Amino acid sequence: MTTGIKNPDKQVPAINKDEQIKALKMAFENGDSAEVAARIVENYEANQQHYQAMMDQTIAEAKRSQEEGWDQATLNARGVRTLTTAEKKFYNAAIEVESFDGVAALVPPTVFDRIFEDLATEHPLLSRINMQTTGAATMWVTRKEGATTAYWGDVCDEIKEMVDNGFETVDMGMQKLSGFLVVCKAMFELGPEWLDRYVRTLLTEIMATELEKVAVNGDGNKKPIGMMRDLDGAVSGGIYPEKTPVALPDFSPASIGELILAPTTKGGTRDYTGITLIINPLDYASKFFAIGAKQKDDGSWTFNNFAVPGLEIIRTPAVPIGKVVAGKPADYFMGVGSQAKLESTDVLRMIEDQRLYLVRQLINGRPLDNEAFTVFDIANMSLTPVEAVPVP
Repeated sequence: MTTGIKNPDKQVPAINKDEQIKALKMAFENGDSAEVAARIVENYEANQQHYQAMMDQTIAEAKRSQEEGWDQATLNARGVRTLTTAEKKFYNAAIEVESFDGVAALVPPTVFDRIFEDLATEHPLLSRINMQTTGAATMWVTRKEGATTAYWGDVCDEIKEMVDNGFETVDMGMQKLSGFLVVCKAMFELGPEWLDRYVRTLLTEIMATELEKVAVNGDGNKKPIGMMRDLDGAVSGGIYPEKTPVALPDFSPASIGELILAPTTKGGTRDYTGITLIINPLDYASKFFAIGAKQKDDGSWTFNNFAVPGLEIIRTPAVPIGKVVAGKPADYFMGVGSQAKLESTDVLRMIEDQRLYLVRQLINGRPLDNEAFTVFDIANMSLTPVEAVPVP
């Protein structure tokens, strides 16, 4: 069984990076093909050892499972799932030829459905947004804030207004997310279940970072529109401007009520029902952690004690340091195409017995309305914890 990176003397001669990028451009159909192709090559070179480590670990666990006779419960705990008939057919066909070439047309939608299930399970932000499987064209209807959508009158009164006046139809085409799957020949010796585990693990890792990034701050230019973007702002070159952040001076009840809770009522037209703060992990550790720490009379400590009813904090590197996004993730819609493509070309072969397979998935998303999310500037936020005032 082949493991580890091959001896450089036995490797297939490396292709010039410029030639790689030129050839990879042929695999893309959007206007940013050069940029995406360059990112793929650079990312692969920077993470080559990481991908090899993932393959080595999968191979080692698969061998151990055979030696120790793991039962299905143990396999499930390791991320090895029971496959559907279609999934087994796909992976067995790939194993037979030791390649995904020629069998990509057989890839069942459930393979990618499971990847998005893993994304939702392992990444809190992606599990909270409204992610739906859609077709290549996506339309959805949102309610216009403040519009009247129901009317009183006598039973026989004529309809005074069309109910549609209270709603807005948004027509969004799908955008293409391109990634790549690194597979060595030894991976095809593991059997369909372990090959599936590796494919899902790597693609989940690749897609998670990018999907969180665009859901938070995608600029809308051939990609989703993020929570931090102004839907009503002037669009230039397909790029939506960032929202003007609101300075948050401290995390006192007064500031929380006025700046964070009050806007969620939409000018008093609806009740407050909770809020989510999306924060960079560094800001949480350096600012919010200390504010939420409280020492009890017995000397023990409790954490995440904030004066915000219905508060949920989600940490993600997708949020820039010094900023916080406030809102409800469910007010962000992300449509995922029901079909995905898996392709490869000879130019993608980087080293002996390894190949990059190009994965393309149609995805798009945007906030349901411009007021769904507020961006706060916390660069100068006071870090002094709010002392509790005894109730007389």
